[in-house]
Amino acid sequence: MELPIPSHLTDYFCPEGENSEFEATGKIRCDCGFETFEVFESNERQIIKLVCKRCKNEILLFDSGKHGWNGFVCKEDSLNRNEPFEKYPCKKCKEDSFHVSIKFSSQGKEDFKEECSDDDEFSPKDWVNAFDWIRISLNCEKCGFEIKKWLDMETM
Repeated sequence: MELPIPSHLTDYFCPEGENSEFEATGKIRCDCGFETFEVFESNERQIIKLVCKRCKNEILLFDSGKHGWNGFVCKEDSLNRNEPFEKYPCKKCKEDSFHVSIKFSSQGKEDFKEECSDDDEFSPKDWVNAFDWIRISLNCEKCGFEIKKWLDMETM
């Protein structure tokens, strides 16, 4: 079964629990195997990147101007690309080491094909990039404080 895991995250997304064509939940793991990250945000959490605490690999987690239905399919991008990133600290202990969980929701492959079949720009395999909802949760490695729905956003 294919899961709605955006192509830019296939190397980092580790599915957990019950998943389907319409919903995928999992955690983020770096190429080096580490699961602890610094979290950076820009444009009021419209762009989110992670930096691995072990190897310093940078992962673009979400960019609303490129990912999800509006960013990928509709090409709606009004973000200020010059806005600097800010490191997100734990609200409880002020540390900056997080485990990152993510959930994608999708209308599914058939819906994508129906909506985009006349457009030569897309192929059927692109459906994974046209997710309609993203939810990111953070869990502080230092104190265990969990921020559920740190980002909870419709993308269409």
